[in-house]
Amino acid sequence: MSLTNFPNGILATPNLGSDYAGLFNTNVWYVDGDNGSDDNYGDHDAPFKTIQAAITKSSAQDTIYIRTLAPDADASEPGTYEEDLTIPYAKHGLKLIGIGGTQGLQPFGGPKIKNATATALLDIKASNVLIKGLQFNCTRNSGTYGILLEGIAGYATLGGSCGTVIEDCYIKNASATYGGIYIYGGYCVRVSRCTFHLGTNAMGVYVDSNTIPSNGHTIEYCNFKSNNGAAVALHLKIYGAAKDFNVDHCNFDQATKFITVLDGSTGVISNSTFNSGSTAVVANSTGKIEIPAACDEVGVAACWGGDGTAVDADGA
Repeated sequence: MSLTNFPNGILATPNLGSDYAGLFNTNVWYVDGDNGSDDNYGDHDAPFKTIQAAITKSSAQDTIYIRTLAPDADASEPGTYEEDLTIPYAKHGLKLIGIGGTQGLQPFGGPKIKNATATALLDIKASNVLIKGLQFNCTRNSGTYGILLEGIAGYATLGGSCGTVIEDCYIKNASATYGGIYIYGGYCVRVSRCTFHLGTNAMGVYVDSNTIPSNGHTIEYCNFKSNNGAAVALHLKIYGAAKDFNVDHCNFDQATKFITVLDGSTGVISNSTFNSGSTAVVANSTGKIEIPAACDEVGVAACWGGDGTAVDADGA
């Protein structure tokens, strides 16, 4: 196995395709918006220009590496891929991995994506997809979706992109209605090590259970930021009938509400911090962690407020 390079000497992730693609019958594709062309073959020497071209060419369980664009003139942020992205049902197990100057360790340095229209920025209809090391600017999604995990019709309802993992991503300027990540039913989605940097009326994650099943979703090691020190409206919404959810080791900065949980949900909020300045944080029907009194199957454990006191979950 050897290291490969994008044009201009940019170091890429090891090309697993040369060693393992034949054995596992999968392929590795490359996207370089600065130097690529959608008429290319999509390998590391002749990458595609757009992400959707690579998705369209790919098959189930393939890997797509996306190169960070050069910053615009007099800017420090990477340039922007402006695309409406869809991963169809047949592409189960597809992996989209950003390649940036920090090799994915700092998502703000990863490829930046903004949707071209007001539809979902990224619509995931497949199961077991991996999204890693990318940043999503949802400025065109004030009333629509950022990343939409919806699956397709299956069983009695939508599949909810079962088993999808979103990690090491940076998401900003999301919708107050649907959030930066909207999980529509399904099983066992994991959102890990992501940063949500939102506008005042934005929301980070919405776990919806209007379509069921909606079981076993995990949100862990994520940072939910304020709007430059101003409180956002709501960071995280858990809709009723979402079962066995887990929010663990997350940091929540200033917000009118940190988390709202609707009656009928089950799960636990654990090992997390909630910064409301010098004000103690309470988890109850009127608290900033809003859990209805009737919702007695949601636990809060080992959580702390910004005032240094444990979060009070009084069940009221």
